[in-house]
Amino acid sequence: MEVKDLDRQIKDKTLGTLYFFCGEEQFLMENKIKSIKRALLQPDFEDLNFSCLDDKKLSLARLSEELLSVPVMSEKRMVVVKNSGIFNNAKLADYKKVCEMLEDLPEYLCVIFCEAGFDKKKEKNLDPIRKNCGIVKFDFLSPVQLERWLDKMFADKGKSILPRDIGTIIKRCGTSMAPLFNEANKLISFVGEREKITAADIEAVVSKSIETRIFDVIDNIAAGHSQGVFDELATLRASGENPSTIFSLLSGRVGELLMVKQLCFDKMSTEKIATYFEPKRPVFVVEKLIRSSKNFSEEFLVNMTLSAPHYTALVRSGKLDKWAAVEMYTSRMLNK
Repeated sequence: MEVKDLDRQIKDKTLGTLYFFCGEEQFLMENKIKSIKRALLQPDFEDLNFSCLDDKKLSLARLSEELLSVPVMSEKRMVVVKNSGIFNNAKLADYKKVCEMLEDLPEYLCVIFCEAGFDKKKEKNLDPIRKNCGIVKFDFLSPVQLERWLDKMFADKGKSILPRDIGTIIKRCGTSMAPLFNEANKLISFVGEREKITAADIEAVVSKSIETRIFDVIDNIAAGHSQGVFDELATLRASGENPSTIFSLLSGRVGELLMVKQLCFDKMSTEKIATYFEPKRPVFVVEKLIRSSKNFSEEFLVNMTLSAPHYTALVRSGKLDKWAAVEMYTSRMLNK
């Protein structure tokens, strides 16, 4: 089932009794849960008919209790189970018990299992419930879909913005909807009564994601701008970013540069290269990686990829400070 099919069920109020939601786009997933709640439950009795079980150690007794509970002054009851891992890595006995519980759900129930980190290799685990279950994958939206979503969001608030400026927002924030939503609201508040949102407004207000700043570090390394590299690192440090996360993203980006360089050697299209990423990367990100990879030799990228675990080991052994590891790794990259 695609998200658009779920939207149709919500609109027509033809929702089923069982759903399994998975995927990286948590913002969209949470919004659909809220939409289902609005479609099924009356606000005055919502607290009596809605339960959310959010615990990696799911209590089967508690789940059974929730599934056996009947609606109170309502036609429907809703149960959401988040990140239980029951279809991902649960004990076989527990998995079988849950599948049995879900075999014949009453029509007044709507049960939703949400797994953000569900391993797609384990989709066979969904077979026992697949017949009566709506399985919906919430992948990251494409840049085109995000552009439409942001354009509508601005229009609903009486604001106008050029398509190229919406593209700039996405490039600064990344393709996750949550930060885009927050930054768009910041822009709307910033312009106040003014209708038009400009490129200058975006530059003044919209924060770059950590991933975008790592791209900026790579760009400055490629251009040999050491001051730009350390200015970006200083900004990340001042904003309280975790140096371990920065090192992981930086070394990971180097690995991605190596991968696209090798795939380009095989003359693959940008669209095909994008499918090698998990999750799949937008084409504009892949294009940026391809451009950056041209500034480094394959031998250099291999050496930098292989050296990353050495710095990690030094940090873990206490021989090197985390921020020192980040700075030493980037300094080594500057000597390409």
